[in-house]
Amino acid sequence: MSDLKIKIANREIPVEWENRSVVAAIMNKLSAVKKIPLKKDGMRQVGNLGISAPRNDRNMLTKAGDIVLQSDGFAIFMGESDVSATKLGHIKGYSETQIKNLLAPGSLMMELHEG
Repeated sequence: MSDLKIKIANREIPVEWENRSVVAAIMNKLSAVKKIPLKKDGMRQVGNLGISAPRNDRNMLTKAGDIVLQSDGFAIFMGESDVSATKLGHIKGYSETQIKNLLAPGSLMMELHEG
């Protein structure tokens, strides 16, 4: 199985995916590259996938780089937050400062595609 890829600000972001069944379900529903506007909301950037995906929410404490599905969309966290969500994965190879710098702008465009 190929992987789901994320690109933010024209930069391919390495992700270690954890919830393989949910990621696979998202990949199955993507027909092409999906461009998703992200909007800064507190300690996260959040966007609407535009597709339904299975969720298995649980309470968790996020850290910078965590990627989750929440009731209001696909979110990438810049720091700690106590949330109820389905964790999908984590950005790898970036420090907390680098993640905050990457996600700092008020709005970003993210691309999801199968790779």
